[in-house]
Amino acid sequence: MKKILLICAAALTLSTSVFATAYETTVNRKISGAFDYAFSGANDVKWYTDDNKTFTAKFTMNHTKVNAYFDADGQLLVTSRYITGESLPFNVVNRLIKKYPDNKIQSVVEYTSAGGTVYLIMLEGEKTWTKVKSDETGTLTLMERLIKA
Repeated sequence: MKKILLICAAALTLSTSVFATAYETTVNRKISGAFDYAFSGANDVKWYTDDNKTFTAKFTMNHTKVNAYFDADGQLLVTSRYITGESLPFNVVNRLIKKYPDNKIQSVVEYTSAGGTVYLIMLEGEKTWTKVKSDETGTLTLMERLIKA
């Protein structure tokens, strides 16, 4: 039960900014056109906003749940999706194994923007939960460490 609560707390930490006061909405043609161009083949698209300046599309593509964030001018800002640990680049996995040898990958959220790709990785050890950020090169940054109760 404690594991489930910690996983839920970690997931909420990752998504707090999107769900804080976001509500379902519709978007203008500029945004929907940019979305259609970037994500042809997307299914079950729903739009959300909390400030009418940035818009989140939540959808499924190739059996994967994806979030795409757009500004009011239709510029794609970033995409996010959950991936498996096996989908991480080898250099990221290699550095995780070296730095956190007794931890298992529990969840990975991949964020992609024009600036590159970043991974938020939740690791489970015997006595801790560890949230780590990694870029494409495998540079690791400790974000948070929680002690299991």
